[in-house]
Amino acid sequence: MHRIVSGMGGLLLACLVASDGVAAEPDAASHARSVKDGVYTEAQALRGEAAYRAHCIDCHGEDLRGGHMTPSMVGIGFAFRWRNRDLHDFYEGMRTTMPQSAPGGLSADVYADLVAFILARNGYPAGDAELPSETDSSRGIVIEAEF
Repeated sequence: MHRIVSGMGGLLLACLVASDGVAAEPDAASHARSVKDGVYTEAQALRGEAAYRAHCIDCHGEDLRGGHMTPSMVGIGFAFRWRNRDLHDFYEGMRTTMPQSAPGGLSADVYADLVAFILARNGYPAGDAELPSETDSSRGIVIEAEF
């Protein structure tokens, strides 16, 4: 059955439906940790908010919902794209492609702070330790999301 769904997120969904494909998702149970375990601190998320306002807001918007050509960093858009994926994939994707004008142009600490801010805005709890800026430190942390 084919169905037309509007929007960029809908494009991916329409492709999956049209091809009768099923998106493969890693097994969440195989991960030792989850973003629901509190993998960042409130202070880190606050620094991430400042970095977001300085480097990301023009494209992704005040509400983090993106726009015509930019993906949403919150809600169903975020959940659909990143559900049951490794936080490392999200971190590395951001680090290697953003900001669009200078991919990889921010410090590792700023990227970790941005990830913390986005996790906070998606309702994931803060914890007692900061998300480290070393890229491998986010491996094995699953992004659990319900939609």
